[in-house]
Amino acid sequence: MGQNVIMVTQTPGHGYRRIGDAVAGAPEGALIVVAPGRYSENIVLSKPVTITAEEGIGTVTILTGSGVAVSAATSSAALSGISVVSTDKDNPAVFVAQGQLSLTECALEGSGWSSVYASGEGQILMRGCEIRNGVGAGVVVTAADGGVLESCRFNDLGTSAVVVADDGALMMRSCTVDKAAGNGICLNGRGALTVEDTTITGTGKPAVAVEQQAVMKAKRLSVSSGDGIGFYLASTGSVHLEDCSVEHVGAEGIFVAEGCKPELRGCRVRATGFRGVHFAARSGGKVTDCEVADVDGIGVQVTERSTPEFDQLSVAGSKRSGVRVSEAADPFFRRLRVLGSDGAGIEIDEGGRGTMENVEIEGGEVGLRVVGGSRLTANGLSVRNTRAAGVEVVDAALALADSAITGSGGDGIQGGAGANLSVLRCRVHNSDGMGCQFAEGASGSVTESEFSGGKADGIRLETREAVRVSACTVRDNHGSGVRQTRPGTAIEVLDLITSGNLRPDAFGTSASAEVAGPAPVTSPARPKSADDPLQELQALVGLDGVKREVTSLINLNKMAKRRQDAGLSAPPMARHLVFAGAPGTGKTTVARLYGQVLAQLGVLREGHLVEVARADLVAQIIGGTAIKTTEAFTTALGGVLFIDEAYTLSSGSGGSGPDFGREAIDTLVKLMEDHRDDVVVIAAGYSNEMAKFLESNPGMESRFSRTIEFANYTADELVTIVRTQCAKHDYRLDEEAADGLLGYFEAIPKDGTFGNGRTARRVFERMTDRQASRLAEAPEVTAADLTLLTVDDLETGAR
Repeated sequence: MGQNVIMVTQTPGHGYRRIGDAVAGAPEGALIVVAPGRYSENIVLSKPVTITAEEGIGTVTILTGSGVAVSAATSSAALSGISVVSTDKDNPAVFVAQGQLSLTECALEGSGWSSVYASGEGQILMRGCEIRNGVGAGVVVTAADGGVLESCRFNDLGTSAVVVADDGALMMRSCTVDKAAGNGICLNGRGALTVEDTTITGTGKPAVAVEQQAVMKAKRLSVSSGDGIGFYLASTGSVHLEDCSVEHVGAEGIFVAEGCKPELRGCRVRATGFRGVHFAARSGGKVTDCEVADVDGIGVQVTERSTPEFDQLSVAGSKRSGVRVSEAADPFFRRLRVLGSDGAGIEIDEGGRGTMENVEIEGGEVGLRVVGGSRLTANGLSVRNTRAAGVEVVDAALALADSAITGSGGDGIQGGAGANLSVLRCRVHNSDGMGCQFAEGASGSVTESEFSGGKADGIRLETREAVRVSACTVRDNHGSGVRQTRPGTAIEVLDLITSGNLRPDAFGTSASAEVAGPAPVTSPARPKSADDPLQELQALVGLDGVKREVTSLINLNKMAKRRQDAGLSAPPMARHLVFAGAPGTGKTTVARLYGQVLAQLGVLREGHLVEVARADLVAQIIGGTAIKTTEAFTTALGGVLFIDEAYTLSSGSGGSGPDFGREAIDTLVKLMEDHRDDVVVIAAGYSNEMAKFLESNPGMESRFSRTIEFANYTADELVTIVRTQCAKHDYRLDEEAADGLLGYFEAIPKDGTFGNGRTARRVFERMTDRQASRLAEAPEVTAADLTLLTVDDLETGAR
């Protein structure tokens, strides 16, 4: 053998008998080859050497009953294929306080508080090792550069498998933890861990615990079959989980507390014994593209003033509510999907708050329940096929806009005692109960909404409190369109369009009239407006180009009417229009005002607006689309048919497939020609998508000969919208807050999720929420304080 290769063997005369003696006698950099056997000794690696088993893994065991079995006190050293067993209850089996110790394919077993300990300036590099400890932990690191664990296996631990504490730092890759009485991973102090491609099973306590000021970045970390929580996140440090999973644990899948603000991306929680995900104790953070499924309790719960943000969250198969918000928590949900909950799809209770955008609820007992002094703003809510009410509000406030509720087993929207309910531009269809009900003690408003195909009244008003019903459509209901059960002046019904209901309407002076039988089908009444719609159009914030285009069209229609009255031929006009632009830019409002102006000019008989989307035109069966499209088109005769997101007809969606959408387009093209003088059709949607929509049918582009572009609002215009909302609701905006809003609106991304005017209105609503919380804690509040919104009421990112 070479001079730097030293043999250790228990056979006399063939080398050193003890490994420690070989280390002492070896030159730096030597390779110490150990023959099979059990070596009872304490080894101090005092110089850079490599110790390896001559005949491979498991043939050499270093055994000690007292003290540390292997300790490093040099710049670097290595063990390969060696088993280290310590029965000392007070010391680790391996201790590294200085330098780097490399352990490759070693088996390490301790009987004290840890099998491996790295502290001070020590560093461990462990690859392919197996770690056991029936009493204590597997690996404990407090060293600032603690090293790397790669492809290591932890089995049968008495406490936690991996602990990073104090100022320790560690990298962990492709490891497995099986059966730890404590945590699989425990971080505290200012410990930092980066972990990838690792699995943890069978822990008695939280599989992953991150506390105090610890920092963790985890990617593809999987937890399963534990008795406790999957991930316990309670650190003020940075916590990132990406593509991590929790399955079959006894408590919460992910529990966030103590002000922790983690970032969770692409994570999956399934089959937990309690909540799937729980944010508590003023926690926050961001949750993006995550899934929760088949949990025994609540899918996602937010409590105790927590304020997380969720984007693209899916919750399915919860045994209780899909999502629950309570105890003054104020989360934000965007693109939330809740399917098949045994309880409510979403429940806001015990003073919970929140904002939701683009939420889909399928099935469940109640789609959305807001109760117990809570307050919620929801835009773009879709509720389908609930067993009871689609939306239920009791002793709480709900602002619901641009939403659709279909197939509810009870009332579509149910406002119970103490409810303050605002419904704007919503559609409720095929409810087994009322389309919208205001019970005794409920108040609010219903504006520009449609209630159709219900088994009872479209809108039922049983309250003595103030309710305003304005510019709504009620049609084809089995009861009345609108029924007020108690006469009183607090109820206002304005600009109602009613047709096809089986019983007559009863409101105002006829509120107490007996409803004896079906009412004759009537045509929609022409909208009556106290204001001039043309002046209302010009008063809208921004939209200068749109105003010029629409005013030009109105003038053209005026001249055409005068020419006809004079016996002259009418000039060619673009009767049907495309409104192209992002959501929230006022397309529906402009369409409504345009119809009212044309009615005043006598160009249209009624001027009412009928708003439809793909679901209102496309059926699920062959041949049904033409019938459904014709029915929707017929209700708009004499007025304006507004097709929202019209491009979805040409792109196809859902189980109905693209062919059914094309059938709707073909039917529309024919009806637009047949009734070209009795209806205005406006197709709306994103600019690029609408251009493709016009190309989907040879006759489509000729029918829509003019496109009006709705540009995004400028930052100044968005601030003006907030000021308008303030004036409308008796608030004032101080100039410092206005400057903060201007900067916020300039910086906010103008991507596909930007809501334009809706974003401005949501910012105003959140400012009023924050003002209320701020003033509630003030010792004295004046009348002026109640109306003033300040920079303190802006979200942190907008200041």
